Amino acid sequence: MNRLGRYLVIPTARYPLLGSKFAVGRINQFQFKAPIQRYFHNSGSSLVSEERILEDSNDGENNDVENTGVILKEKKETILYFDHLMPLRKGKYDFRSTILGYIYDFTPKGLTNLVLDLCKAPKGETADDVLPLQITKFTPIIRDGGAFVRFRVPEETDIAEFNSQIIARVNRERKLGIFSLLFDPRCYVVKGTPWIEDLRRYPSPNIKIVFEGPDLTQENLYTLFRRYGTIADIIPVKPDSKDAPKTASVRFRTTRAGVSARHCVTGLKVGNTVVHIQYEPLPKDNIITSFIKDHSRIAIPLIIALLATVAVFIFDPIRSFFMEEKITQKFAFQKNVYVKQFLDYFASTRLRMQRLLISDDEKADPTFSNPHVGWTERRDLIKNIKLWLEENVNTFIIVSGPRGSGKRSLVEQGVLDKRENVLYIDCENLIKARKETTFLSAFANEIGFFPIFAWLNTSASFIDLVVQGLTGQKSGLSESKETQVKNMLTLSINVIRDIALTKYNKKASEACSEGRPVPKEEDYLQSNPDDKPVIVIDRYQASRKGSNPNSFVYKELADWASNLITLNIAHVIFITDDIGSVSYLSGALPTTAFKQAVVSDASEASSEEYVINNLADFPNVVKTQRLDLIESTKSFGGRISDLQTFIRRMKNGEAPHEALHGMIIQSCEQLGQLFNSVDTDELNSGFTSPHAWSLIKLLAKSRTVSMDEIMTLPLLKSNPLPILRSMENAGIIAIVRDAGLIKEVKPAKPLLESAFRHMVNDRLIYHNLESVYLNKLMSTENAKIAKFEEEVTKFRGLGDNRMFKERLQYLASKLEVSTKIIKACEDDLKKLLTNQK
Repeated sequence: MNRLGRYLVIPTARYPLLGSKFAVGRINQFQFKAPIQRYFHNSGSSLVSEERILEDSNDGENNDVENTGVILKEKKETILYFDHLMPLRKGKYDFRSTILGYIYDFTPKGLTNLVLDLCKAPKGETADDVLPLQITKFTPIIRDGGAFVRFRVPEETDIAEFNSQIIARVNRERKLGIFSLLFDPRCYVVKGTPWIEDLRRYPSPNIKIVFEGPDLTQENLYTLFRRYGTIADIIPVKPDSKDAPKTASVRFRTTRAGVSARHCVTGLKVGNTVVHIQYEPLPKDNIITSFIKDHSRIAIPLIIALLATVAVFIFDPIRSFFMEEKITQKFAFQKNVYVKQFLDYFASTRLRMQRLLISDDEKADPTFSNPHVGWTERRDLIKNIKLWLEENVNTFIIVSGPRGSGKRSLVEQGVLDKRENVLYIDCENLIKARKETTFLSAFANEIGFFPIFAWLNTSASFIDLVVQGLTGQKSGLSESKETQVKNMLTLSINVIRDIALTKYNKKASEACSEGRPVPKEEDYLQSNPDDKPVIVIDRYQASRKGSNPNSFVYKELADWASNLITLNIAHVIFITDDIGSVSYLSGALPTTAFKQAVVSDASEASSEEYVINNLADFPNVVKTQRLDLIESTKSFGGRISDLQTFIRRMKNGEAPHEALHGMIIQSCEQLGQLFNSVDTDELNSGFTSPHAWSLIKLLAKSRTVSMDEIMTLPLLKSNPLPILRSMENAGIIAIVRDAGLIKEVKPAKPLLESAFRHMVNDRLIYHNLESVYLNKLMSTENAKIAKFEEEVTKFRGLGDNRMFKERLQYLASKLEVSTKIIKACEDDLKKLLTNQK
């Protein structure tokens, strides 16, 4: 006898309560430990079997396993479970069975043939021992990698003996090739009522047992489940409440053992207890997640650093490619031969249609010739700049001049025409950006930095707050826009260096293959200035727009340009109309010597030649109105932007004086709009319309106004420098400096001189601006008087005022002067009202 006692087989014919097959009982206790099939004919029992449910609820329906999930069998049938016929699925994204299905036949027919091969009799078996095999139902369980097979048991064969022979045949050693090494199927008798469900309960080595009736001991559970595989642990689980079912957990060492136990035992009645089995999910804790949870202060910054490193390795090569393309235009769409042919054909077709549909008077070409054509002074500038680029000695060039003098077109069309590897950066596109994301996108677009995820910085700031709350320190994921700009420029230095050394690398490889000495990179770049890219930084106004929130970009660009020159990998050209920016660059780059080219307004002769050349298609206008044309051209003083506007008006059919008068009116309207804006935002503008009007009246009389005259103006004499600088930034005046000091002031462009005179002579404009000026002057003097009177009242309590006599006399004189000014302003206001009527 073993530890469990003796067992005997009791025929079920005498004891129908024990089931339909047979039962195993213990002799000394007469308690049945493992009846093979659940009882479901006892009307006094509270247990309801699946078979009874199907019998009672069936109304002519099909009770097949596909519809019910339960395999029914006849009296002389048995159900066996074959495990590991194919890979089981351990999760939603486990595709092993799908992949191996291309190698092995996992179809129901293929698996049926495999089962029959496994159940074949061994060689040498006699004819009397041959066991006929008849499969009445084959139900594969793809998720669990096995199959339920229902066999017809011969009439003369006992079911237990049939099961024993099949199990012995399947479990014997056999050679099925590599399939046997991968899967090694086994066979088990299905003792309970198998429940075939398609729920998302994936196979697990851990099974949860729910007892419907008295709970079983650990010894009972071990005896019941040990045949399916090695058991690692048995854990009885106490219910949370009295009404909750009693459960236990059995943990096998292998998943296939848990799968076999689940399919063969579930629904089995053991004594008065029915056993229900389901998979218990494996705990998904691992070392990485545990480390993150337990050491968040270390793990989160480390993860962020790893992500940033991966992002650099992935995106930096992409960004380098797009930056190189921005400079070299190697793969530009317009350079494609077929695209060029299509555009040329489309342009010629468009011109033909215009000739047919547009009248002769409207066929004026709106384009203008290059501004340097025929201008001797500009040809000299172009020649000098080209010479500086070829000399290759500190090619840090500043092209300065008044606004609208054609600096950009001179550099682009005159100096760098048809030159390869040129990068243009427009600072105005960067400064006018209001949002941080817009600024970063604009800057990236200027240098070709792509892709950029500017919106991530906003999200990273929130992540920073979360990480700081969890770890007590910032993650460093969010960066300021200054740091991001520095990172873009740092990457661009490497790209520019690679472009400059493109031909050098080819020559160096050829020299190495031929055994010739390879020159140094510095020597090669010094002797080949044409290989270096040219960086053009346009509209650089560091001094004029220093108060802008994005003005830091001026310093970053200056430092970046200095590094390019120091490394000798590029030529840099700054274009600016801000005289203060020249001084700023001198201070920002003290060790870098730069060359300066000043683009001034054209002479009268060059201006006349430029206008006449551009009106060559209108010979009648040039011939009949030549004197008026020359006289009107003098008002523009050689300013290229105004000359182009004047030519455009002439081509639209306006007479010279009419075009000039229209431009003067337009300038006056622009000044009026500017005055309205600065009056509403006086704090940020730095000046008001009365300040500008007091100076405009002087400039209407004379082309220039000295600093001594400005100091006599009541509204400017107290603090003129910030007001003058603000007016210069607004484009109203131009300041002439001598040794860094203001010498005189003149209109920002020659056309404004005519506009100032028109404003003074126009009755309505003069009345409006003069009224505002007089009221502003009176309010200023009233404020002074109030201040003086407050100081005078402080002397009333003193007994002897003789010691303060001089101070009182001074205050009295100031009060008298301010009173006279106020009185004069009131008289002038009355005259204005009288003249208006």
